[in-house]
Amino acid sequence: MALFCFVLSQWISAERLSVLFRSVNFFLTPRSNHILYLIGMFYNFFIPGGIGGDAYKIYILHKEFNWSVKKLSAAVFVDRFMGLTAIGILICIFSFFVPGFFKEMRQWFLPLLLSISITASYFFVKRLFPSFFSVFTKTIIQSIAVQLLQCICIVILLESITNTHNHLIYITVFLISSVVSVFSFSGIGIREMIFYQAAILFVFDSTVAVTIGLLFSVMTAFVSLFGILFQFKNPKLYIKTINSMLL
Repeated sequence: MALFCFVLSQWISAERLSVLFRSVNFFLTPRSNHILYLIGMFYNFFIPGGIGGDAYKIYILHKEFNWSVKKLSAAVFVDRFMGLTAIGILICIFSFFVPGFFKEMRQWFLPLLLSISITASYFFVKRLFPSFFSVFTKTIIQSIAVQLLQCICIVILLESITNTHNHLIYITVFLISSVVSVFSFSGIGIREMIFYQAAILFVFDSTVAVTIGLLFSVMTAFVSLFGILFQFKNPKLYIKTINSMLL
């Protein structure tokens, strides 16, 4: 069940990138888009820093279709930015209900931080990336759906290995680790360390916490490995024709 939710989250994430591409008149077929996304997942997971897949997408689309590197880079950047914005929104919401987070400040600080985050993201895209502003709401909703599905993954993994009702603390720490893990090798090590340190700070089971982080990394690796199959096949990417777009 956790694997199904994770795969569904990645499918929505691929659709979000397709929406951003279409905003700058880059029309990949759905099959090509998902193949490209899966190969990108492989590079993101197995190349330190988590940006190898993004660079690959830009390179291959420019090479195949001579699409503007500047526009491709902007689309990929906004895709990442929307994901981080959704994580920030959910951290603010979930933290409000987690005992010990911000303590006395939670009544005003978290709602204020949430409002600032949404407003800042809104004007950031509007001013610096106007080409994508028309799909801002749609991509934010998609991004939140992606993160919520991954939060459900954590809940299912928790239920599979332990009996606990304190799901929110694990989910919140997982979201925080998702932000920081971009600076590590696929999140491996960093995610587990954050879970372990949070377990000490907020007094919950450190063994369960580290196990959850590791299981999520293993699940991500398993799905990412399918990308190498397409990479070896060297698949041909296709763009939508005018007739297919009218249909």
